[in-house]
Amino acid sequence: MQPLEVTGIGVTTCLGAGRAANWRQVLAGRSGLGPITRFELGDCPVRAGGEAPELSSDPGVSGPPELQQLAAACVEALECAGCSGGRVPAGRRAALVVGSSLAGSSTGEKFFDGYLREGPRAGFCALEGYYIEGQLAELARRLVATGPSALVSNACAAGGSSIARGAALLRAGRADLAICAGYDPLSIFTFAGFGSLLALSRSAVRPFSSAREGMLLGDGYACIVLEPPGRRSASEGAAMGKLVGYGESADSHHLTHPHPQGGGAALAMRRALAVAGISPGDVGYINCHGTATRANDSAEANALRAVFGESLRGVPVSSSKPFFGHTLGAAGTVEAVVTLMALRHGFLPPTLNLEPQDRELGELDLVPVGRASGFRYAMPNSFGFGGSNVSLVFEKGGCDGES
Repeated sequence: MQPLEVTGIGVTTCLGAGRAANWRQVLAGRSGLGPITRFELGDCPVRAGGEAPELSSDPGVSGPPELQQLAAACVEALECAGCSGGRVPAGRRAALVVGSSLAGSSTGEKFFDGYLREGPRAGFCALEGYYIEGQLAELARRLVATGPSALVSNACAAGGSSIARGAALLRAGRADLAICAGYDPLSIFTFAGFGSLLALSRSAVRPFSSAREGMLLGDGYACIVLEPPGRRSASEGAAMGKLVGYGESADSHHLTHPHPQGGGAALAMRRALAVAGISPGDVGYINCHGTATRANDSAEANALRAVFGESLRGVPVSSSKPFFGHTLGAAGTVEAVVTLMALRHGFLPPTLNLEPQDRELGELDLVPVGRASGFRYAMPNSFGFGGSNVSLVFEKGGCDGES
């Protein structure tokens, strides 16, 4: 496909607000995970998660806190793309595609809290903010995104799918700018849900380590702006990178468990490479889904071997989730931002807490310590419940420099 330029990036996680703050923490190898203060944990043995900092300014939208955080990330991305005030200029058709699993969850939490205290007398007015289409319309109004808009909700692949859908709209000529976002808050709903699956860690997040216990959850709000090549003026500088390929699949193996051999994940990667028109040997870095659960790590390692074969030994692969936790529907977008920053700066993000490495997963370069590296293509992967899989391929698109 014709490469699409990534002209803007915005992100907020527990590492901080803004792409610069997040990248500084990645460079330093510091995790943002810590004690949960947002909701009561009772006697739950899992005590940690990733809480994003509170907003420092009004993003200009009305709605629940997670919508305001998302708006702030989108505004940052649009301003990075040269759109003054985080608004799409007049005369430009901007598509808005948002990926999420928990959209409006804080509203649901308030309702259930009231219902537990007062029963049916609590009323259903608290659910007014749960109208997701209304939230999407409010965000589109703030950003002046007058083109097509859509909400994607295919579990933990949603953020990656939002980027793929935005690219498809541009390729179809339905827009000339795509705002591709993903968001999910740290929520008591998913905390309890993943806890019931025994998928949460009582200690650190350790993807691909023989000592891994599971994941931790975190806030995630991220956005990238895609445009056809040539739309960025010389005064605005080089693009942040290029999207050259994307692939999706659904293996439908199990409600919560991935296919043990990673069949669907491998298919998504192969499709992304085919769209990009490159071979597996051209990929210089893979940002893994890397949840630190035994089933997911094993399936992903099998999928990588199926696609990359013996050459996988020479491809650096790492998981970013020890930095900010599993951000669920935001993961594909948040980790796409990390991948783009890695390309831009020529730096391989480490897999924190790796040792002891699980040798049963095969010989992998899991980047135990971050290091400089020159590479042209990078692939972030996102896989979700129900067999949803997304792989993206980014190409370096500008010189190293400011974030």
